[in-house]
Amino acid sequence: MNAARSPLIRQYSRRLVAEILLKGEPISRADLARTTGLSKQTMSEVIGELEAGGWVRPVGTTSGGLGRSAVTFEIAADAAYSLGVDLGGTKISAALADLVGGIVAEATEPTDPRGGRHVLMQIRQLALRLAAGKGIDAGRIGSVVVGTPGVLDQESGAITLLPNIAGLSEIDVPAILAELFGRAVAIENDVNLAMLGEAWQGCAQGCENAAFLSLGTGTGLGLIVNGKLARGANGAAGEISYLPIGADLYSPEALAVGAFELEVGSHAIVRRYLSARGSGAESVRDVFARLEAGDPVAASVLDDVARSLALAVAALCSILDPEIIVMGGSIGMRPELLERVQAALPAAFARPVVVVPSLLGNRAGLVGALSSAVNSLHNALFGIAGLPGDLALPAIARAAE
Repeated sequence: MNAARSPLIRQYSRRLVAEILLKGEPISRADLARTTGLSKQTMSEVIGELEAGGWVRPVGTTSGGLGRSAVTFEIAADAAYSLGVDLGGTKISAALADLVGGIVAEATEPTDPRGGRHVLMQIRQLALRLAAGKGIDAGRIGSVVVGTPGVLDQESGAITLLPNIAGLSEIDVPAILAELFGRAVAIENDVNLAMLGEAWQGCAQGCENAAFLSLGTGTGLGLIVNGKLARGANGAAGEISYLPIGADLYSPEALAVGAFELEVGSHAIVRRYLSARGSGAESVRDVFARLEAGDPVAASVLDDVARSLALAVAALCSILDPEIIVMGGSIGMRPELLERVQAALPAAFARPVVVVPSLLGNRAGLVGALSSAVNSLHNALFGIAGLPGDLALPAIARAAE
């Protein structure tokens, strides 16, 4: 059937061709036809449509049989761009990627202390500076994803549970960002994005089922189940703070903050240390410094925390059966803690468990935001409208020059 006769067939053909071009080297129409199984006529129509739209361009020729040559094509990487943003209480990181997912510009700066709309305007200005620094028209930014440690209220657009940035719980964040960027802007939980980052460019590549367990001031969990980010019925999948692991599961504080967070978060580690020793630590950093100096109390505290973390990992494995669990966050990545968790696991779970530190470190959330933005742009340009199924991201993105 001629692709022009059916919008659905035309979309499907366009998707097939785009997915190959996004992942591979320059290729001719004839080779594309052989690879996809599409007819030469359909292939000519699809390439013509993509070339007319500016998404594909000819880049050379290849020799064929009997002295004939064929034009080769590639994705026009500079045709459109995606923006990923990692919004934190003390700093904002942003990165700009081209159409094939290559990072072309990246920057980090302190978060505007005035909060609220000032922070959202700061995100827009940061995007403009990144684009201008590479001579890119900001109008070609076709997709924007912002990661935040807070929770987005779908009805009001406010971001709650974000104590370090004032004012975002009082305004409609997506609406204001859409006004500033001239397009819809997606807001996503930062730990979910960290999971996506590890799946795209980190240690969870190729995993259909994986978890990102973040431990810092608080706790968080990002989940990929059957190749998709799991959000749950109310967007609360991964609220591991409320896992029933702790000394007093029914206290008002446990109900408000979460028993597990009270057991293993940064404040819990300091509290454990002070309870055992009485003084000598004002922060988690102090506890780790004491550990390095050979303090047996610090070692005992981290042993206890590791045992609680091992119970959480055992619960995750029992319910989700992930291929890998990635430990992240300022505390979760510490090798002194990770080694203790790995040592405690055999006593808590019968099967072997793969627990590894984040490969991307503090860039996991930013890389995840970028992966989500690039994926969204690919599906908007080359996906099949009204049907499920995302285009797969290119496995390796080019580094910034």
